[in-house]
Amino acid sequence: MGRCDISASYNIIDFHTHLPYRYKEPSEAAARLLKEMDKAGVTKAVVIAVEAGVETFKKNVKPREIKKAIGEVMDFVSLSRIPMLNRLVFDIEAGIEDHVSLIEEHRRTTGEVVEAARYSSGRLLPVASYCPDKGIDGTIEENLRPFKDDIIGVKIYPTLHFIQPNDSKLDKIYKYVADAQGIVVVHTGCDPGMWELPRLCRLARPKYVMEAAKKHKDVVFIIAHMGAYSALMPGIFFHEALEALELDNVYADTSAVDPFFVNRAIEEVGSDRILFGSDYPYMIGFSIRDSVNEILSLEISEKDKRAILHDNPYKLLRMIGRL
Repeated sequence: MGRCDISASYNIIDFHTHLPYRYKEPSEAAARLLKEMDKAGVTKAVVIAVEAGVETFKKNVKPREIKKAIGEVMDFVSLSRIPMLNRLVFDIEAGIEDHVSLIEEHRRTTGEVVEAARYSSGRLLPVASYCPDKGIDGTIEENLRPFKDDIIGVKIYPTLHFIQPNDSKLDKIYKYVADAQGIVVVHTGCDPGMWELPRLCRLARPKYVMEAAKKHKDVVFIIAHMGAYSALMPGIFFHEALEALELDNVYADTSAVDPFFVNRAIEEVGSDRILFGSDYPYMIGFSIRDSVNEILSLEISEKDKRAILHDNPYKLLRMIGRL
C-alpha cells in the first residue's frame, strides 16, 4: 500500500493552507484547494487570508536599509540565485516595485477566504488576516467582527505587516480573539523576496510570540514554520521556537519546514503541540500530498505521526469549539 493510501486512514487536518492565487474567484479557488486535499487524504484545512498594506510597505521600506541588509549577507545572496534578491542587488528601486506587485498579486482578503469556505461544506476553516493599512481598530471592525461566526482566528505576518508579535498595539486584537475563543497564527522565520535577508525578517522571531503568549495566556498562539524557514539560513530561528513550545498555549506547524527540523522538534519537545501544515500553494512544485508524505517518511513513531496529522489539530479545534 502506497503512502498516499496510508494517509487516507489518518483523517488528516492541514492547519496551514492558502487559496490558490491563480484562481481569483473564491469558488474556483475553493474547488482547486479541495481537489488537492482529496489527493492527500486531507479532510479539513485551515485556510489563511493574506493582507499586506502597500502604504505600510512603502512607508517602512527604505533603500538604505535594504543595502545594509544585503551587505550583511552578500556572500549568501550571491550564491543563492534567488531572482527577487538579485533584482534588489542590481536595482533596488525596481526591486521594491517588484515587491509591491507581489503584495497586490497575492492579496487574499478575509472576505474572500470566508466566501471560499462557504463552498466547502465545512471542510475549509477560515483565518482572517491583520491588515496594517487598516490598523488595529480597522482590522477588528472590517476583518474580524463581520466574520466572527465564520473565522477561527487571525494571522499576523510580522514581515509583511512590519510589527512584532509582542507589540502592545496588538493587545486589542488578542483580546478580541480570546473573547471569541479563537487562535492567533504568527508567521515566523524569513519570507520570500527581500524578507529572505535576516535583517529584514528580524520581527518574525518566535521569541516575540513567546512573550505575547506569556502575556495573553488565554490565547492559543501557533508558530507558523517553526521559525525555521529561510532560503539563505535554514533553521534561522528554530531554537527560539523550541523554547516557545514549552508554554502550554503555544503550538507550531510544519508548513515550509525541512523534515530535519520537524524531527528535531519532536526529539526536543515531543509531538503534543505540533500541527501538520502544507503551506499550499506557496511551496512551489510541492503538493499537499508531498507534504503529507514528508511526515509519513519521518523516522518517528506511528503515534507521533498520527498526533501531528490528526490528533493534535483535532483536539485544538475541539478546544476552541470548531468541531
